[in-house]
Amino acid sequence: MGSHRFFRRHRWVGMLLVLCIPLRVLAQQATKSDAALAREGALALAAAHGDKPRYGGTFFSAGNEEIPFYDMHQTSFGGVYAAVAPAYNCLIRTSPYDPMAMDIMPELADTWDISDGGKTLTFHLHKGVQWHDGVPFSSADVTYTIERIMHPPKGMVSPRGPVFNALIERVEAPDPETVVVYGKGPSSLLLPLFANGHNVIIPKHLVEPDPVNALKTRVIGTGPFKLKEPPTTTLWKYERNPHYFKKDLPFLDAIEIHIITDPQALVAALLSKRVYWSDVFAHANLDRDLAKSTAHQNPNLLHTANPGLVVSHLAMQSEKPPFDDVRVRQALSEAIRREAMAELGNQSGAVGTGDYPLGPWAMPSEMRAHLIGYGPDMAKRLAHAKALLASYEKDKGKIDWSKLKIQCSTNIKFSCENAQVVQQLLKKINVTIELEPMLVAQHRGNEVTGNFQLSLLGAATDFDDPIDTFGQWFVTNGGRWYQRHSVSEIDKLYAQQTFIADPEVRKQAIWEMDTLAMNAAAYLILHWFDLHHVRWNFVKGWTITPNIRSTNARMDYVWLDLPELPYSRW
Repeated sequence: MGSHRFFRRHRWVGMLLVLCIPLRVLAQQATKSDAALAREGALALAAAHGDKPRYGGTFFSAGNEEIPFYDMHQTSFGGVYAAVAPAYNCLIRTSPYDPMAMDIMPELADTWDISDGGKTLTFHLHKGVQWHDGVPFSSADVTYTIERIMHPPKGMVSPRGPVFNALIERVEAPDPETVVVYGKGPSSLLLPLFANGHNVIIPKHLVEPDPVNALKTRVIGTGPFKLKEPPTTTLWKYERNPHYFKKDLPFLDAIEIHIITDPQALVAALLSKRVYWSDVFAHANLDRDLAKSTAHQNPNLLHTANPGLVVSHLAMQSEKPPFDDVRVRQALSEAIRREAMAELGNQSGAVGTGDYPLGPWAMPSEMRAHLIGYGPDMAKRLAHAKALLASYEKDKGKIDWSKLKIQCSTNIKFSCENAQVVQQLLKKINVTIELEPMLVAQHRGNEVTGNFQLSLLGAATDFDDPIDTFGQWFVTNGGRWYQRHSVSEIDKLYAQQTFIADPEVRKQAIWEMDTLAMNAAAYLILHWFDLHHVRWNFVKGWTITPNIRSTNARMDYVWLDLPELPYSRW
């Protein structure tokens, strides 16, 4: 069995050039990994990254999405994730200092082994962990959590269920301190799956009696913070968990998360120091103009922009006419110039398809140019769009566009903004569609239930890998398969590419799958966002990452560099 309990990074120190002395290569120095440092304690990890954290203080944060319920496993809402993440743990986590959110560290699992050619993971759990209600944590909680995600009970939506099912054959607990995950095949995504912030471990003893509803109104975790009082629609109050199994964490004494849905009000709270940063994670609601102008108003405010795994999408309900016909869907896609989202709106980012356009699986631009909706010649695309609609109307009759609407979220800034851009672009093919604005909770609910015709909203992915993006958006019955359009060839290619070891061979299958999805034109990828984050310079221990579901939202490593706070809690 190949042990992965300890990792090493090697840094070449370099070569010293001295006049009149031959070049000599200095000895290669091995430094401890963040995983090894974390096992020594949070202070050792912080010191290795040049930090000397202070203990104590209340952190004032601002979320900008309403929180309809609290169960992370039943939603893809970033607001829900950010609000409840401080209360939970994953089996493993990513290093708070890694800007790519890829370095794996212990959390509920102290160590882990990878065997059987990468198909089997054995997690050895931390001893002495307890839930916030005092009940001991064990491997039974882990197996129950994974089974619930993979096989949700009737009435529960499990957005990440398809991804788990694509990778995992079964899970077992041979004893209270050990969990064995048997994969369907070797995959580089199998281990990171358990370090994703959404995939927290939940308490079996509380959830099993009512698996659908138990966590919708309760937050009981093993995490560094526990709720001080029941949350309201505008305020979440956390206090430090005094029985946390990592004794030197968290650094903060308390967190207050204020829910401020209006971007301008959020900026005002930030400038007045009523909150210390713009969100618990970088959010697309704070666009480039707001973020930059806010940071410019005070030299002690820091602004960071980072390409993120978040898209603006236009879903067409393909079970309802006229969007059950590929000609209509392709016509709309051809008319929508993706670059206009950044040019006419306030969001920066990149044009792409079903895979992250800045990552290793991205389709080459010359190949992308041949897809429906991505050609460089707009005059040609518009003519094609009109011809497609004329063909449809010749066969099935004229479309009454006045009866069709684009749903958008008033409290998600880019949603209705991009819907207006799309609305104007479609007029170029003589299509006039009204907008139907609503709050995001109702809007997302409509996507889940299929109660829409056109829906413009956003979706964040958890990993830069088609197992995640296609497993959620395009595979039949995927986690966020809002368009309800099944393409059997995509399903077959998805299963085939999942365990292809050769990355170049796998890319060919991925690009074929991507081509089918874009040309089916039922779920349009309009724009991949840059994420903007503004915070005061005394906020430390935070690293922005492309993956907004990184475990940094746990807030356990965040600290305040304020002189009145001590360096020790003892």
